[in-house]
Amino acid sequence: MEPALVLRVATFNIRNGRAFDWLNSWWFRRGATAAAIGALAADVLGLQEVYDFQRRYLARRFPGLQWYTQGRDGGRSGEQCPVAVSGGLVRVLEHRTRWYGDTPDVPGTRLPDASFPRVATIVRCRDQRTAREFTVVNTHLDERHAANRATAVRQLAAWLDPSVPAVVLGDFNAGPDDRAVLGPLLELGFRLAPLTGGTVHRFTGAADGRRIDHVLASAQWTIEEAEVVRERPGGRLPSDHWPVRATLRL
Repeated sequence: MEPALVLRVATFNIRNGRAFDWLNSWWFRRGATAAAIGALAADVLGLQEVYDFQRRYLARRFPGLQWYTQGRDGGRSGEQCPVAVSGGLVRVLEHRTRWYGDTPDVPGTRLPDASFPRVATIVRCRDQRTAREFTVVNTHLDERHAANRATAVRQLAAWLDPSVPAVVLGDFNAGPDDRAVLGPLLELGFRLAPLTGGTVHRFTGAADGRRIDHVLASAQWTIEEAEVVRERPGGRLPSDHWPVRATLRL
């Protein structure tokens, strides 16, 4: 019998650092954002709305993490959806960024009428403790068009190898009951990590906003626990979203 793999994963939209949010702007809250990320203690972390200057700051704060990412426009240009892994526990075997649209391997590709290109960061991993392999995907879907969100998830589902355990992390801009968007993954056997309350609060600190940040685990995983983590390091809100954390067993 293969040894069990217990993996802690998290997803967190950290709010882009170019947004003018007055006293909640990045330069005032970046220490709280880093503290919130550290408190998640995730083996694998997916972040959204990350510009490269934000990623570099976080990489300095967490030298034990390894980062895999490209910007929406290719290279380091544009917002990123990085996957960060704990270097001592998880080895990355391969990684790639794909764009939703007709040419998914061409940087800057976008779906019809999309405000921005949208990406999926796909990372194939091996757990160093058990030698088990799995795939992690981190994504952030279209904020305006439900049709684009649905198209993106259909593409994402087609990119996955169903024989390999997988975890999909991200800001879906869709609630947990939105089968038009989440359906292609659910039909593959993915399950949503069960959560209570909302994940978006728009710097109010509320717990009853929309729940659009999700962890989905393929059928090979058991979801042992999951939660929306509502902490304010030093009394400051770390983002306009709350992070989500889940513990999975393979």
